[in-house]
Amino acid sequence: MQILLVEDDPDIRITLEQNLEDAGYVVWAAGTAEDALRLALTSTPDLVLLDLMLPDRPGSEVCQTLRANPITRAVPVIMVTARSSEDERIAGFEQGADDYIGKPFSMRELMLRIEAVLKRNRLPPAPAPAAAPAVSAGLPRRIDSVWAAAREQIRVWDGFSANHFERGEWQECQEICRTIVRRYADQLTPAESAVLHDRIRRCEEKLVALVPPVSGGGLPQRR
Repeated sequence: MQILLVEDDPDIRITLEQNLEDAGYVVWAAGTAEDALRLALTSTPDLVLLDLMLPDRPGSEVCQTLRANPITRAVPVIMVTARSSEDERIAGFEQGADDYIGKPFSMRELMLRIEAVLKRNRLPPAPAPAAAPAVSAGLPRRIDSVWAAAREQIRVWDGFSANHFERGEWQECQEICRTIVRRYADQLTPAESAVLHDRIRRCEEKLVALVPPVSGGGLPQRR
């Protein structure tokens, strides 16, 4: 199980990360709303542990953004905050939180809440169909929603690669473009594929140009 931990206080973040990893979870940690949304959209977690007090945007806005995106709409969110009044809890649930825990809290309580939320949100296995369905015109609604989510993720990843390309971060752009092509080759339109392959080619040219010439046919020495 993968947990996205969003906490701006480095001491609390490190402590929570260590305890969650000791409990067997894979943890991705973020200290800002921007980093949290980037991680959530590119590597959909099984649960988000979300602090409400973040330096760039309120955690409530992060929760609302996750709920509005088809990729992360179903990801459970536990809000964490020092403000634990009834009004705050109600507001948190209205913004889409699955649970709400107030600081300070014990690790045992946090683990129990995480387990309860994951169990509550775990989908039951789909029953086997009695017979193969007949081919119908148009895709089933479930397939439509999966396709929409995939298209949205391609759009997000393409935006990241474009930003790296514009900033001259050739290695990062190249890696992201190759990842999109590898992961979504069958879902890219010819135009999207052409754009990504062109970025890969231009990044390769830039990277080659940045490599200093090697004299004597040997490998460059590390400094």
